[in-house]
Amino acid sequence: MNASKKTDAAAKKEDMETKEMSELDEMKKSNERASASNKPPAPKMDWISNLGIFISNMYMKSENRLPGASMPRCLRNTRECENKHRAAKLPDVPNNSVVEELKRTLSGHQYDTFLDQLEMMAMQFVYPGNGIFDRLVEMAMVLIAKEMSVRELGDIYAKVIRTFFLLVDTFPPCWTSLRPSYLNFLRIPNPSIRSARSDKGTSKLKFYLDLLEEILPQCSDMEIRERTKFYEVHVFNFTEEEEMDVSYETALLQHVQDYDWKSGTLCLDDFNNLSPGTRLSRLFDVLLMLCRILELEFLSWLDHNRLRQSESEIFNEETKPFAIHVFGMSATMRLTDIVRQLMRLYGFAARKSLYPDRLEILQRLISLVVEVSNTAELKYVDNAVTYPSLGPQTRLLIAQFFEIFNSQNPQHIGTYIRNIPQWQQAYLRFEFADHFLQLFYFPRNVAFGPKKVCDEFTDRQWAKYKPRSEIEDDDDEQLSREDYLNILLNALKDYDLWMNLKRFWKVMQSKKQQTPEGTDKEKEVPHWKKRVDAKVIAGRPKVNLPEAKINVPELSVRYSSDVGYMRSLRRLLVKEVQSEIDVSAWLEYLNGFL
Repeated sequence: MNASKKTDAAAKKEDMETKEMSELDEMKKSNERASASNKPPAPKMDWISNLGIFISNMYMKSENRLPGASMPRCLRNTRECENKHRAAKLPDVPNNSVVEELKRTLSGHQYDTFLDQLEMMAMQFVYPGNGIFDRLVEMAMVLIAKEMSVRELGDIYAKVIRTFFLLVDTFPPCWTSLRPSYLNFLRIPNPSIRSARSDKGTSKLKFYLDLLEEILPQCSDMEIRERTKFYEVHVFNFTEEEEMDVSYETALLQHVQDYDWKSGTLCLDDFNNLSPGTRLSRLFDVLLMLCRILELEFLSWLDHNRLRQSESEIFNEETKPFAIHVFGMSATMRLTDIVRQLMRLYGFAARKSLYPDRLEILQRLISLVVEVSNTAELKYVDNAVTYPSLGPQTRLLIAQFFEIFNSQNPQHIGTYIRNIPQWQQAYLRFEFADHFLQLFYFPRNVAFGPKKVCDEFTDRQWAKYKPRSEIEDDDDEQLSREDYLNILLNALKDYDLWMNLKRFWKVMQSKKQQTPEGTDKEKEVPHWKKRVDAKVIAGRPKVNLPEAKINVPELSVRYSSDVGYMRSLRRLLVKEVQSEIDVSAWLEYLNGFL
């Protein structure tokens, strides 16, 4: 009986506690609702401002203009570059005795010591002097295994290339005071410096492209396709009199000292004695040296002219990028003789399946030409830039490039299918694909984009292409339906990448406020002496880049229209196309996009 009373009392107490807890919960919820109702409403999203920041961040990323290019160390740290390079005086130079020692070392063929001296100067931030880049390029061209073993030659040759890039990084092309030296090295006439070198009419790049055009036909197909070595065992080719009457040491000395390092003129006698495959290797190493300087300087130019990169700025005689000089481009001319030669060489090399790393160097030079052209065509409305955009002269240049490529590759479509994906710039890939598909049934005179792709499926153009199963295996002149659909899909993806459509759609859906692009900033970047003495090297805090003024009204229409056609394309594929052909890859991409 007592147990029963205790149980009833406990139950009654528990019910009372539960009731009290419920009342407390209700009061808490009521208070939360009241608090929420008293909060000010969240500010409405400023879509115009958000889109402007989104596009400004794309515009500010100069490195994305030339994907795959060499990046300057001071890229996107404009303040540091202004202090250390743009507004700085000439770097320290060695005294006369050190200069004479450098000359004696090189003339005495003490190459390893000579390169060590240059490396030490770079570490001490001492500029070896005008002409040093020429000496290193000449060494890369003419060093042969005469007085040294093949292994020693390999080590010294690699050191030559490494030292060249070290000096370029330490004394970059963006250093305004060194601009005359770089122009002189590139053989570009410059009013502030006159010498035998700068007065020459042929630029250094043109000189080496001429050599490449001469050597490529001399190489076998295997030498072109493979990564040929930069060295070979030297054959002296002594005459009978030399072999009989001259000692080996005397003949060796005679052959070793026949190159005059003091003349300042590149002698190609030793170079021409090398096999075609070895000469090809040396040439592409030199082309990479020149390409790197042109890329670094152009990217630095973009970085320092972020807020305005129009035609008037890029063709300014005093400050225009080196690439404008080297390729001879003007406001009205893009396809100059050297640009045409470069594109022709690329077409020939692609047809012969040139070793990929070497073909990439030609691609980088062409990409540089195209990007310089397109930058010059950026349009500003009330100082607001329309970006991304593809100017009419650049579209024409790409079309002319395709014609040159087509003249070198008139039949085998496999060459096109292999080479289109290799281009680093997204717009160059989809424009090239557009021109390639125009060789078949693709519409002409219509800019590539989601609308053109959507119309292609609406008109059932895919039905005009045979399935791969109906084409002979050795038929390399017909484009199969599968290849057509794959090329078209990749081109659409490249357009999406260029416009950053997918990211734009996600930003609009998330309603998240965009913030300006950040960059690194450091108050001072001491050279190596101060770094060695410093106990702690401070990290670089993030700061925001200035926001570019964007032509938002025009771009908002473009972005909205493109996304609308992407949605229409997905509906079309689901309702009408997927029942007839396999478009699973298309739907996978579009579902991920939308």
